[in-house]
Amino acid sequence: MGPLPGERDFDPHEGDLDAQVAWRNFGGLTLGEAYEKFQENPFVYQEDFMWMGGKAFAYYFPVLERYVLVTPVWSEAAGSEWCQVYGLGAAIQVQFAENCLPEVRQLVPRVLPLIAQVKESFDAYVASGHPYYSDPEMQQHVIREWNELEDHLQQFGET
Repeated sequence: MGPLPGERDFDPHEGDLDAQVAWRNFGGLTLGEAYEKFQENPFVYQEDFMWMGGKAFAYYFPVLERYVLVTPVWSEAAGSEWCQVYGLGAAIQVQFAENCLPEVRQLVPRVLPLIAQVKESFDAYVASGHPYYSDPEMQQHVIREWNELEDHLQQFGET
């Protein structure tokens, strides 16, 4: 996998406050430690993946990959429910700018199966008819977000 990303890998432009928060949250963590931390509050920590530098994102991408592959799209706890991939597609998309690093670009073939996983899981939950999964506004937002990520990745010719 290579050495852990350094502070400059998180904040290549030196001075990006969001990148510095990502460094404080994930800098120096192994992939296992980063995964555990991400699971503590995915909705909050997904923003760190949005703003960390490309080299750090490429290194820590397996955290997101594992999360999407093993975590149910929907969850219910303490009487409330939420979509656990809400916002994550958009966070990933930010890293794939036209001028993204080769390390990030090489992840496209690994992102595409995640998109398929989310869409299939989402469809299965919605098809179940359970009222808990039937918020049309949330459904449309999440599907649109992951469709936009898929469309965005077409610029790299991997789709």
